[in-house]
Amino acid sequence: MGAVRPASRMRPVELVDDDEDAGPASPSSRAHHHGDDGTGGPGPDGTDREPADTGDGRRWWPWLVGVLVVAVVAGAIATSVAERAARERADLLGALPGVVRPLEAVPTTLWRVRADGPTPVLAAGGAIVTVSGAGGRWVVRSSAAATGEVRWEVPVVEPAGAGFESVAVACSAGADPDAVLLCAWTEPNVVYGSAGESTPYVPPMRFLALDPADGAPRGSWEHDGTVLGVVRHADDVVVATGLEDRRVRVERRDGIDGTVQWSWTSTAALVDNGGVRAAPSLVGDGDVVALVAISTAVLDARTGAVLIDGPPGRVILVSGLPDGGFATWASALGGHLRDADGTERAPVHALPVDVVGDGSLDEILLDWGNKVLATQPADGATVWSTSTSMSPVAVVDRTVVMAGEASVGAVDGADGRILWEQELTVELRSHPLTDGVHVLVPEPLGSLGQVLVARGLRDGVEAWRIALPPDLVEVRAVAGRVVALTPTDVVVLG
Repeated sequence: MGAVRPASRMRPVELVDDDEDAGPASPSSRAHHHGDDGTGGPGPDGTDREPADTGDGRRWWPWLVGVLVVAVVAGAIATSVAERAARERADLLGALPGVVRPLEAVPTTLWRVRADGPTPVLAAGGAIVTVSGAGGRWVVRSSAAATGEVRWEVPVVEPAGAGFESVAVACSAGADPDAVLLCAWTEPNVVYGSAGESTPYVPPMRFLALDPADGAPRGSWEHDGTVLGVVRHADDVVVATGLEDRRVRVERRDGIDGTVQWSWTSTAALVDNGGVRAAPSLVGDGDVVALVAISTAVLDARTGAVLIDGPPGRVILVSGLPDGGFATWASALGGHLRDADGTERAPVHALPVDVVGDGSLDEILLDWGNKVLATQPADGATVWSTSTSMSPVAVVDRTVVMAGEASVGAVDGADGRILWEQELTVELRSHPLTDGVHVLVPEPLGSLGQVLVARGLRDGVEAWRIALPPDLVEVRAVAGRVVALTPTDVVVLG
């Protein structure tokens, strides 16, 4: 049996009608309220005395006010810290090449400007730089990323006039926002002026260095000969030139005044004047450049030292590594990770993929057929492998943004798990971007044009979509902004 609750005991209760409208209470009624326990009742002189004020009603409210003040101040500090951290993160992401500042709202068109040519838009000096050759007059313009306000504008080439070939100006910016802006173009030749000549005239290539802050010219120079390729390295340029004896000379020249830093000339004839073989090309990544011809020579871009002198008939591809080394890949020989001096570290299945992002993934990513591998750069050990037809394009917060011909998704950089994948009905015309919160996908809609769709970075859930220009060519991330390129214009979103 359970315990029995004791029965309730009834006590006599005296009901007192405490009417607020009643008149002054009699001494006997005040006795009922105050009693004679020292807290009220008649005093020694026979007059009524008030209850002693214990102060309980006044002691707690200062403490309550203090607690509220502390809570408000703490909340304000926490909010300020969170806002500052968010701004710092936004500034960090916006400063990364190929990454967009976090979009807190659905973006709209901020501004639009005329731009075309080989390099219509790039980032330099914390602004968006556009290059336009409308009407034959080539102009380089720097504009504030958020407003489009023109900071400076420099005409670099005037119209050549009738009877001359057209000109195309290409500019490049350095990794440092304060690095000089280098622009280059080949002087126009007379139309049909070289036909039938035994020693046809080869117009020089001109270089112009501009200060990214105000557009002031920092220097200019010209390079004679048949230019086969130009690669920027720091504030200098590496130029490959075809010689009359069909050999190729590779030089590193100061970007501001053209001073030769080092020079290397091939021992064999690499230029095929008959047009049977493709012309030699110059490619570079990191601290290496490669002259790719019937044989491949890999050079140290800093010193001109020959790191690899490949055999005839072998094309060698190169890719820089974050630690200063580089990787190579050649048919039948496979891939290798190498130190900066060319020494082999380890074999790898494929050439590392060039991805943009925050560098939060220590491993390098390889696209090997229908697999993506995360590999240790020190020894080539595979950390994880994922079967997918998509390829890596960006890394943020150890999340890998992936893209295929008609698909987009994300992979966890810690273990290679596919977080999400979205199949599209039409092939992508431009790689997706990321703002650290979303994956921004320019999706074609057939005859309806294209839209920019934002999906969650880790879950792929659609957040919003906006229409893109109907004549869109490509979508890029420039100076932390989404930039849509058309054949004639640059459209900045934000």
